[in-house]
Amino acid sequence: MSREKKHPHRTYLIRCWQNGETAPGQKPSWRFWMEEIAHERRQKGFSSLEALFAFFEAELSGDSGKADDVPE
Repeated sequence: MSREKKHPHRTYLIRCWQNGETAPGQKPSWRFWMEEIAHERRQKGFSSLEALFAFFEAELSGDSGKADDVPE
């Protein structure tokens, strides 16, 4: 049975923080931590917002095999 059929909803806790000091005129660097809190209790860190979004895109599209291979 697919993950979507077993759990038609997801619940995540996302933590984000600025990584170090930012020089004037530069964009801040952010880090992200995701924890699934309703079912599997998975945790994963991301070094960019793009990587976090790519994880969710793969996860919510039903392609759970690719969700674990998203670059951090």
